[in-house]
Amino acid sequence: MIDLNAPEFLQTANKFGIRLGLERMEALLAKLSHPEKHLKAFHIAGTNGKGSVSAYCAGMLSWEGHKVGLYTSPFLERFTERIRILDGREGLLSWEKDDRYGEIDRESLYRLSDLVESKVSELLSEGQEHPTEFELVTAVAFLYFSEKNCDVVVLETGLGGRLDSTNVIEKPLASVITALGYDHTDRLGNTLGEIAAEKGGIIKEGCPVFAMDTHQETVRKDEAESAREVLERIAGQKHAPITWVPSHVAKRTAQDLSGQRFLWKDKEYTIRMQGGYQLENAALALTVMQHFVSEESMKEGLAHTLWKGRLEVVRRDPPIVLDGAHNPQGITSFVAFLEEMDELKEQKPCEVIMGVMADKDVSSMLSILVERWCVPLGRITLVRPQQKRAMAAEDLRDAWAEALDQSKSFYNLKSCMYNAIDKLSVTSDAATACRNAVVRARKEGSPIYMIGSLYLLGEVRGVIKEALDDRI
Repeated sequence: MIDLNAPEFLQTANKFGIRLGLERMEALLAKLSHPEKHLKAFHIAGTNGKGSVSAYCAGMLSWEGHKVGLYTSPFLERFTERIRILDGREGLLSWEKDDRYGEIDRESLYRLSDLVESKVSELLSEGQEHPTEFELVTAVAFLYFSEKNCDVVVLETGLGGRLDSTNVIEKPLASVITALGYDHTDRLGNTLGEIAAEKGGIIKEGCPVFAMDTHQETVRKDEAESAREVLERIAGQKHAPITWVPSHVAKRTAQDLSGQRFLWKDKEYTIRMQGGYQLENAALALTVMQHFVSEESMKEGLAHTLWKGRLEVVRRDPPIVLDGAHNPQGITSFVAFLEEMDELKEQKPCEVIMGVMADKDVSSMLSILVERWCVPLGRITLVRPQQKRAMAAEDLRDAWAEALDQSKSFYNLKSCMYNAIDKLSVTSDAATACRNAVVRARKEGSPIYMIGSLYLLGEVRGVIKEALDDRI
């Protein structure tokens, strides 16, 4: 995704592609006098939940009074989202009210980008490779966090872990591994064990490791056990104590469209974020942070943390939910949310807006939707995100037709997808589709669920919020 307000030097570096490896990053940081060596960091890798766990950890640390640097990717709406500072509890409360709060300012972004660009020129004159976009942005983040004297930083890996540019951190306060799944298999491996080996590359000598149970709903048992063995072996070789966080260790006590309450270690916590997987993400973050912050900071930090675009409820009446569910695990979590929320099953027929990347496992995603859809359905609007990897809306319609044709849900009275083929529509303009959907939602009281690519959510989240604010 392109943000015209961000330095061209950073964004056009995507022409160099994704090239895993630390040599370019290490050479660049040497030119910059190693700003990363001044940082105390929590390092977070995994397939699903990295962003949410990073946000939870940053929230609890900031409530404790720390000045926290938060580095995440990709951005949803603005390039500057990727580099953020939360200065104490006031910083967290300000972020809760305004999702722009704490983002790197334009002057700093351009100034540090210019510095990085000058050092890249030196590297090229010496015959070295041009760093990738992610490496350049990571270098800017390290410079910014060091310059602003952050007490601690929370670093989310980009891709993998072992060869990720954030993995130059030599001794993190903790290495955290979220739920594993099958994504980026062309680069990380075809088995969960191979993927675990890449994610486990962030484990460092003697540094504590906190990992989510590898047994997930969309993962075969033998694959999950193999992944666990891989992570335990790496931790053993690094003399790094590993703590496993079991699935379902957090027990939900209440849930509505405002959030969830749950018990963890016999104490009750509240989160604003939706979905059963967020209970597991919160439990992982709590397991880490109990060693670093007070009980008050754990409770209040969680309660005031938001992470947009992940089962984000932007309106409650009628419900409008945005979810960047872009792979089978994400879709599974989304339909589980629908199944858990009885109030959604009592709503008027909804509108689904969907757009996906062509390189995702779209057939599996659609199969899950077709078999498990459980709320009244009015229409499905298919769009193409403005990204070169995006699937054409017409191709997505064909994939839907095939999924519906192959599904046994035609004979399953529990499914709300019966005759859904007649409810499919295609449009080339996602923004207009969203505006029209909001108009219908207001007039008819119909819920809206937007799912699929985070690129799509980034394009239209602002459009939806503007349409909701428009009282005409």
